[in-house]
Order: sequence, then C-alpha cells, then structure tokens
Amino acid sequence: MTEIVYDTTHERVDVEKLSALLAAVGWHDRARDLDRLARSVEGSRWVVTAWEGARLVGFCRAFTDGAFTAYVGLAAVLPDYQRRGIGREMVRRLMEGHDRIAFVLHARAEVQPFYRKLGYQDAPDMLRRPRST
Repeated sequence: MTEIVYDTTHERVDVEKLSALLAAVGWHDRARDLDRLARSVEGSRWVVTAWEGARLVGFCRAFTDGAFTAYVGLAAVLPDYQRRGIGREMVRRLMEGHDRIAFVLHARAEVQPFYRKLGYQDAPDMLRRPRST
C-alpha cells in the first residue's frame, strides 16, 4: 500500500474518477450526470481529494461565503479505503484555518457519529427543502 496524498486544489479533480468514486459508495444519483457533477465541483469553494498514486480514493467539498458559514456538501471514501482515517483527514483539512466559520451538513443517521467525533453537534434549528430528482 502506498501513501495517501491529499490535495486541496480544484485542478486535480477528475470528474470521471469522482463519478466512479460516488458510484462505488452508492451515490449513483450524483454520479450519473457528469456535467452536473462538474458544476458542483466548480461551485465548491473548498475541496480536498485523497489519492493513492493516480487513484482517487476520497473527495470532500464545501460551499461557503468564506466568512460565516460553510456547508459540507459531500464527503466520500472508496469502501476499501474506509476506516483508515482518510475521511477524518479530508474533513480536518477542509475546516483547517477556518475556526470562525460555522460548518454545517446533512448526514444519514449511520454516519452522524463520525461527524460528532470531528466536533459537529446536532442543530435542531435547521430546516431543509428537499431537492427534486
């Protein structure tokens, strides 16, 4: 196993590799439309990718105003690479140096303990308007 290398630039994000990563974690709805996926990456102010050689093994992104609030829109790690600290490191790097910004996210019940370990707390004051497909 080679070292995992992290990158925080948009330039390295390959939409086809990202699509394959999302499909591997079961997010087929996000993986199907490459144009829409590319727009989501371009619209993200901060991204963190995790690489083993040329293989994209993790991706994390946030939309933000850069001053008060950031929304973590996606964090995914290939199944064979999960439970190795890659997701934790990507989210840490995403938030690094932004202590005055409130980070928010939506998370399924089964992954909420992961985010709680990173300092996220329940926020009963949040509302959500679901997207249409």
